[in-house]
Amino acid sequence: MESKRVAMLVAVMIVMVIGNLLAQTEAQKIPFKDCYPACLIECKAESKFPKYLKCPFTCTKTCLQQPSLPFVSSDNIDDSDYFCKLGCATYHCVSLSSLQNPNVESVSACVDSCSNKCTKKN
Repeated sequence: MESKRVAMLVAVMIVMVIGNLLAQTEAQKIPFKDCYPACLIECKAESKFPKYLKCPFTCTKTCLQQPSLPFVSSDNIDDSDYFCKLGCATYHCVSLSSLQNPNVESVSACVDSCSNKCTKKN
């Protein structure tokens, strides 16, 4: 009976350690420049016309990941910086890209410019 408790405790501890490692790995953000072209390829492969025409916007939104703070309640997070970047990137950067010409360098530079503009305002 005692050995079952020890085995259960060890199993729980292993699961907790693995969960912690996965959470830390998940928190590492992929740079926009790497995320965007891969996202466009995947989006086009998974979508049919005319839905795939939204891929540049969808991938901009996906690759501009919202900051996640695991130990802070969602009531205390100020999302204005994220939404400023998303709005700026949507307005200025999405039109620079198409499925035929992703123009990753220009879109990435544009998104970085939006990040700088929004950081200065907030």
